[in-house]
Amino acid sequence: MAGRFSYSSPESRYGGTPWFKLGDIDVGTAVLVSAACVLSMLVWALSPEALEPLVLDASAVRSGQIWRLITWPFANSPSIWTVITIAIFWYFGRELEGLLGRNRFAWFLVILTVVPAIVATVLGLDVAGLDYLQLGVFLVFLGEHPTARFFFNIPGWVIGAVIVGLQVLQLVGSRNGNGLIFLGVLLVTAGLAARSFGLATQLPWIPKLPMPGSGARRSPSKRRRSDGTSTKTRSRDTVVEGPWSAPPVAPSPDAAAAQAELDVLLDKISESGLDSLSADEKRRLNELSKRLR
Repeated sequence: MAGRFSYSSPESRYGGTPWFKLGDIDVGTAVLVSAACVLSMLVWALSPEALEPLVLDASAVRSGQIWRLITWPFANSPSIWTVITIAIFWYFGRELEGLLGRNRFAWFLVILTVVPAIVATVLGLDVAGLDYLQLGVFLVFLGEHPTARFFFNIPGWVIGAVIVGLQVLQLVGSRNGNGLIFLGVLLVTAGLAARSFGLATQLPWIPKLPMPGSGARRSPSKRRRSDGTSTKTRSRDTVVEGPWSAPPVAPSPDAAAAQAELDVLLDKISESGLDSLSADEKRRLNELSKRLR
């Protein structure tokens, strides 16, 4: 079963950079959100009432506590399911962050949090915990990789359909009509945001809408030539030569050609965003990344 579903680190594959580093740990948006949710469980153990100001309380929001529209995913009580939810969000969130970059992924999460929260406020729903945000992130990942194989070689789109189906059955069984509306808004928001940010490319029937933070990724840094023109550069690690350094090993012609092809694709992503790649180019990007790991 091992190796049937595996990915290399998305940051290294797509050029994403963390907000900062803690030792050898790259701290990006997904890691920060996951860490905040873990911290919330510790806070709950000390004082459950301490998390109450974070919960999406519809009446409190209407009275002016607007911050609850964005803080509700951070109100988590400790349980095995909460730990699993955080782990799923962390893993697939890092994958999406590697595709989008830290800033655009942060905007994506804000949209996926605030829009359903506004609807919940109108409906009078109280919501708390990372569950719904994690569901949206996971489904967007499946929208980008619908044929990815999970345990027992099951395609990702089947797992997504089963999860959503179970959610719907639970809400129907409890006669929770407002909960069904909230879930529907979450799914629609996730799909629209994914397309607007250049994801879910295999679902072209979902329209693209202008959303905050959904612009193309920043182009590579530029270097000034002596004639005043500029040229694109990619940052490289600098190695100080000395008697301690080993002689360089020339890459094989195949490896050099593969690296050159990968560099072209990465430059295209950096300049125009991931959605500028065709389906064949994305497939080739994954193949080259795995070969050169």
